[in-house]
Amino acid sequence: MSFLSSLASRFLALLLGLVLPLAWVSLPPLPWLLLLSFLLPAIGLCRPPGRHVALIGAGFVWACLFHHQQLEQRLPAELDMQTVVLEGRVHGLPEATDTGWRFMLRNARIADTGEPLPPIRTHWYSGEQVFPGEYWRFHARLRRPRGLANPGRFDYEAWLYAREIGALASVRSGELLALPHSAGLGPVRAYIRQRLDAVFADTAQRSRLAALVVGDRSVLSKADWQVLQATGTSHLMVISGLHVGMLAAAVFALASLLGRIGWLPVPWPRIWLAAPLAIVAAAVYAGLAGFAVPTQRALLMVALVLLARLVYRQPGPWIFWLMAICAVTLFDPAAPLLAGFWLSFMAVGLLVLGMHGRLQQRGLWWRWGRAQWVVFIGLWPWLLLWGMPGSVIAPLINVLAIPWVSVLVVPAGLLGTGLELLFGFSWLLVAADQALVWLFDKLAWAAQWHIPSYLAFPGWINWSLGTLATLALLSPLARLLWLPALVCLPVMLHNPQSRPEEQQLWVTVLDVGQGLAVLLQTRDHSLLYDAGARLSSGFDLGEAVVHPALVELGVERLDGMLISHADNDHAGGAMALVSRLPVAQVLAGQHESLPDALQARACVPGESWRWNGVTFAVVYSAPPPAPANERSCVLRAGVGRASVLLPGDLGIRGEYQMLREPLDAQLLIAPHHGSRSSSSYAFIRAVDPRWVVFSAGHGNAFNHPHPKVVDRYRELAVEPVYTSASGAVRFVLDDARGSYWKWSWREKARRFWHE
Repeated sequence: MSFLSSLASRFLALLLGLVLPLAWVSLPPLPWLLLLSFLLPAIGLCRPPGRHVALIGAGFVWACLFHHQQLEQRLPAELDMQTVVLEGRVHGLPEATDTGWRFMLRNARIADTGEPLPPIRTHWYSGEQVFPGEYWRFHARLRRPRGLANPGRFDYEAWLYAREIGALASVRSGELLALPHSAGLGPVRAYIRQRLDAVFADTAQRSRLAALVVGDRSVLSKADWQVLQATGTSHLMVISGLHVGMLAAAVFALASLLGRIGWLPVPWPRIWLAAPLAIVAAAVYAGLAGFAVPTQRALLMVALVLLARLVYRQPGPWIFWLMAICAVTLFDPAAPLLAGFWLSFMAVGLLVLGMHGRLQQRGLWWRWGRAQWVVFIGLWPWLLLWGMPGSVIAPLINVLAIPWVSVLVVPAGLLGTGLELLFGFSWLLVAADQALVWLFDKLAWAAQWHIPSYLAFPGWINWSLGTLATLALLSPLARLLWLPALVCLPVMLHNPQSRPEEQQLWVTVLDVGQGLAVLLQTRDHSLLYDAGARLSSGFDLGEAVVHPALVELGVERLDGMLISHADNDHAGGAMALVSRLPVAQVLAGQHESLPDALQARACVPGESWRWNGVTFAVVYSAPPPAPANERSCVLRAGVGRASVLLPGDLGIRGEYQMLREPLDAQLLIAPHHGSRSSSSYAFIRAVDPRWVVFSAGHGNAFNHPHPKVVDRYRELAVEPVYTSASGAVRFVLDDARGSYWKWSWREKARRFWHE
């Protein structure tokens, strides 16, 4: 084995050890890690396999120690859901939301006791604007980092953990204690952001240039992100690795040119001036982005390549790539939990694989077009892995959009920012902004012709085969391997999800916080009961939670959607779903209060139908002018005693009205999330369930489910299930074989960082 091959294999062994703990449900205890660390030198003295095992072990121990330390920095359990007075310094760029301001607090502590607090992601509803570096006192409610737990590949708790966020806070009121200090890049970024705002204060819309100059994503609206996703250009509107690399290359080339023509006379080789200047420029630009993972990767790659040039060594692109990915993971072993980590590194690796040895072939545009093809084909498996949409028009658009942004907009924006800060000249900034506006207009036009594709994860075996097929198509052996590669590619489109048997019903209650969404599946049909909420902040659970869960569970269309009533926590997400999935029909209580686009018809008591031997029957829906909750459309579905009853937000009055109907069911979705105004003794006895599911948010302000209601169910031998604790839950209802609780998602997908 050559030296470079041996070096590459050692980097791979170290990387494997660093990422291995991320697959564990719980971390090994510290004494076991200490014992393993003592054994590693002896293992490393063995022949080459032993050295690789020692490197895997060293990476594993290092990562586990990092994770142990980070878990210790989380908000103490006794402060969870407590309201306190805290003090802390604003970190990074605050983000304006539809309902206030979101920002990070660092160096925070409880005002009364001085107890230190971890980094806090804070939301100040209807609050005043805050600025980086300011020191504030807040009256806030603290929460441990916790998210909804559902099928679908975005893990909010992993996202928080990877960003070292140890607590969440909702601010009630605040008092500014101290103005920003000058240390760090935060105040510098904020000052540049303010100058940009001043330049574009008179324009009809906010300038998007701040996303490319200081990495402020808040200037991009939801509609902007939808356009970027549809065209596969999301990577262009952040300070990405491509921008950092091109800036470094431009500074290196400019310094070399000035030295060659004698404008920078130095008594040493020009590269010794050009390389450090390029590294410094890349570091400053990466700092403006807050040192996000893509910019870390780019900065490391730039530094490694230039340092190798300085010592006249060219170990090859793969060694640089492995060194960079290992360095980022060593510095932050939680970074692989972020999609950006894999997408950025894989994009570079794919370019090395697909373009290496071809850079002298044909013309510039052929090479540029092939680069887009390589990234487009190669990243599909990684987009699929992270549940991200893919755009079939992305290669064609990126061929033009990447040079437009990277060669025209970014250099003009950075140079224009410098001219504005130093001399007050804003004409170049305005020109860069107009170029960006023109690009967005063209992207919006292209986006209306294409809807991004969301696909279910095909399972690890199929995904691995598909990934190998894409690598074969991009490798130098593509002419030999194209046929088996094309045969293997379609396996990534196969959904391995099983379906219920005949006369069997699967009931999946999704975790949508303070709301409700229940999927009912037979062998050939799917019905969704309620769709979650659309929050005042603009966060739509139908779009962000319910739809990804349905895709992951293999639901390609809905044969029906039943909206119990028009309250937001039950109906708010319906519009997002009908725009993303074919829905055959919509039934609803309070159908007249729902958007016309849903084309909902009234829920009629007595209406029933059968799918695959499973009976669905509308049991109750009070006519107007009954109160909204009493107009909930109550559905009973199942086979014989193996049934589920879904009463929406029905109260005690409606429960008594239903007692004349057959209500017995093994599974009950608690009326009105377990409020005191529901779940009467008479109703519970009439249903006589084995399980009751409380779909309510963790620590919600309504105190749902009420402790007295839970005690009532326990008194009648009913097992309570809480989506706030279990995440999404699935029950299998089968009258012939027996019904059972199949899984809770929080346990099924548990990792050590989950609550």
